[in-house]
Amino acid sequence: MPDDLRNRLRKLGIQKGARNLTPKPKPKRLSAIESLIDGEIIETDYGPVFVHVERYAPDHFHGAYPLGELLSQSRLVAGRLADLDEEIDLKRVAFIDTETTGLAGGTGTLAFLIGVGTFEEDDSFTLRQFFLRSPAEEPATLLHLAEWLDQYEAIVSFNGRGFDVPLLQTRFILHRLRPSILSAPNLDLLTPARRVWRGRLESCSLKSLEYHILDVHRDQADIDGSLIPEIYFDYIRSGDAREMPRVMYHNAFDILSMVTLATRLIQIFDEERTTSLTAADWYALGKWHADRAEHDQAERYLRQAVEDLADALTHHQAAMRLSLLYKQLDRRAEAIGLWEAVAQAEPLDPLSASEACIELAKYYEWHAIDLQQAIAWTSRASDLTVSLSDRFVREERLAEAQHRLARLQKKLARAK
Repeated sequence: MPDDLRNRLRKLGIQKGARNLTPKPKPKRLSAIESLIDGEIIETDYGPVFVHVERYAPDHFHGAYPLGELLSQSRLVAGRLADLDEEIDLKRVAFIDTETTGLAGGTGTLAFLIGVGTFEEDDSFTLRQFFLRSPAEEPATLLHLAEWLDQYEAIVSFNGRGFDVPLLQTRFILHRLRPSILSAPNLDLLTPARRVWRGRLESCSLKSLEYHILDVHRDQADIDGSLIPEIYFDYIRSGDAREMPRVMYHNAFDILSMVTLATRLIQIFDEERTTSLTAADWYALGKWHADRAEHDQAERYLRQAVEDLADALTHHQAAMRLSLLYKQLDRRAEAIGLWEAVAQAEPLDPLSASEACIELAKYYEWHAIDLQQAIAWTSRASDLTVSLSDRFVREERLAEAQHRLARLQKKLARAK
């Protein structure tokens, strides 16, 4: 190469060969999950599995109860809450909660964090969190998890029947795995929680139950569940795991709260331990037994709720439900007194009062054969319906009452 050309290229910063090149600085290494969270790496035939483990003594309080309190609760009641007619060994259950890449489920949704809580032989509680450091670790994690979970006999979850278990089943099937635990009994705590507290709380979410019922309070380390999928995507893109401890805290807290919630629910539904129940608790128990066609127990608990006059709203709702039980059992004479009491009381619950009026209208039309009374009670039902807050229910019930009123008036005119 001519010297003048070489000099011109050198001035432009162009050199032959790589000996004199200045290497670019290496990018700053971002925080890896292993540097932030203690974890065990389990080597399998399909690759590594990252697991974080926390252990809690039986007397560790999470809210109102120590974790070990669950083990003294009724196994039979636990089974019944899982829709079984047999006991569930609470020492052989796996509490499961997942954090995922989406909230809608489906084959494209990945469970990147699977939390599992179990009791040990010494009654301590162990929480294991299986974390995917990359989606490529899913086959190894699921294989290890499937083998490990199959030593347990049942699942405890919160909305697990609707979300966690179907999602895990999908992921296992995609990898040709069939762990028996996913077809085992599932005590989904959301269902009995709604039976007890729906109508009393604005929400029956786990966080709402923690605050209002379980005396559990999360600290600032927690994170809103809706943000978790995007946090994981950011982690996968950048390798920066600094937000992941908050996600793992959220998952761990959910599982610990499930233990406390299970303890409380089994106590409420246990007929041998009902000394500290409120009128609303009695009402929830009565409805539960009524739905199961367990009439004697339903009557017992509904009467308990009716006899508690301190809670007027629950008193009226329980009286209405008890009256419908009496009607079902063809004990209409006992139902009439309850209908009249609810219909004539100050309408704290206009829906129950209007329902009582309609039942009285039916009674006077078809049994006592007094159309004037039937019309009077239907008119009162119509008046009460106007004050219902739910527009859809209000319009539907009002149309029904007005249709009944018009029919009764025509019937009375024909009878004259």
